[in-house]
Amino acid sequence: MSVVYLKDFIDLKDITPGSSLVLGNFDGVHIGHYQLISFARYSTKGRLAIVTFDSSLKNDDKHVLLSFDDKIKKFNELGVDDVYVFKCDENFKSMSCFDFIDKILITFKPNKIFCGPDFRFGYKAQGNVDVLKQSFNNVIVLNYVNDYDGTKISSSIIKEYISRGEIKNANRFLGYEYYIKGIVVKGKRNGRKIGFPTINLKLDTNYVIPKTGVYITKTKIGNKLYPSMTNVGTHPTIDELNEAIIETHILDFDETLYGEEVEIKFLDYIRNEIKFNSIDELKEELSRNREIVRQYFD
Repeated sequence: MSVVYLKDFIDLKDITPGSSLVLGNFDGVHIGHYQLISFARYSTKGRLAIVTFDSSLKNDDKHVLLSFDDKIKKFNELGVDDVYVFKCDENFKSMSCFDFIDKILITFKPNKIFCGPDFRFGYKAQGNVDVLKQSFNNVIVLNYVNDYDGTKISSSIIKEYISRGEIKNANRFLGYEYYIKGIVVKGKRNGRKIGFPTINLKLDTNYVIPKTGVYITKTKIGNKLYPSMTNVGTHPTIDELNEAIIETHILDFDETLYGEEVEIKFLDYIRNEIKFNSIDELKEELSRNREIVRQYFD
């Protein structure tokens, strides 16, 4: 699979015309996106290309469900031939929806165009599916719905679930376990002092952070997965912080991981973050939480 970054209209010389195109931002590559891309792949005999946007190039604070590199990996797994990535600079964001069609999409000479019903493009997102259909007679729109109950699937709904700690619902709509990745860095080591050593991550992406509290998680180190529990919060009982951080206790694991990339997969919510009256109360609660994690994986 080829990945082509298009930072200027001059770069359009690098495209392969005549491909079928799947349009969208695809934040999270959730099961709705999976349905759309899989349907496009099944319906296309020739080359299939994704036309998307790199959120990390927007220079804003937008929280995402998936790093851009992992998004590309999922496209590859779905059998996409080419990915065209537009840089969302000020020139691009000020382009009208009609210029986007005339200067970009028509240049692709698309065989077919696939998108979701809520696809928006152009200045202030004024372009939509109806505008696309005015210029192309080969636009195929697929609704993002949950196969189980027919409810609508969207990245924004998944983000709401995560922000409310409803991880199981988020995972059901994603089609995989929500995860964050980062490099292990040194913390205050308070967890180790009370018998619950934790790892702290410097995140590699501006992920959507789950609601504060304690979660059942799996930690991926290299190619191995370990049962773990993760606290998102300010640990108010010991050295309370001004901003929430993510700390993970890996069960039956006591190796040094500083500098290594680690992936934390969120599985379920255990409890809210609590300020305990004493360290002993905290340790007792952490022991109960750890037992919940053990039982989950038994």
